[in-house]
Amino acid sequence: MKVLAGIVAALLVVSVLLVLAVRADPDVPLVLSGSDARLPSCTTYDPVIVADLRTEALPACAPHGVEMRFPDGFVIDLPDEPGTGSRSGGGHDYTYVDVGAFGMYASQADRACEQIEQWGTPEAIRRVTEAFGDDYACATGHR
Repeated sequence: MKVLAGIVAALLVVSVLLVLAVRADPDVPLVLSGSDARLPSCTTYDPVIVADLRTEALPACAPHGVEMRFPDGFVIDLPDEPGTGSRSGGGHDYTYVDVGAFGMYASQADRACEQIEQWGTPEAIRRVTEAFGDDYACATGHR
């Protein structure tokens, strides 16, 4: 019985260390729990209006396979699966991140990174900036 308890304790310690290692891994920066990541897909094909992402209300569904329309008219076609992406056009870089139950995050930055605009629920913006940094809209890794 003591041997079994020792094995269980060792497995628990290893599990905790693995979770901490994964969370510290910069290649896995945005971590969502299972319930935070699960959001049913929207059943309509209405476009995502980026300006409407700036809200306190959490979404009821996740938009996939629809257009994301930025205030200046730039459009990104969202993929059928959740994720992140970026596009460039008209002297700007545009990004989006699906933050699960916390909604979509979107950003627009000029090439000099002097003018940056971010949209999303406060929690979506917080999680993206916490995971990727305050300069995510200007990071060269997704340009």
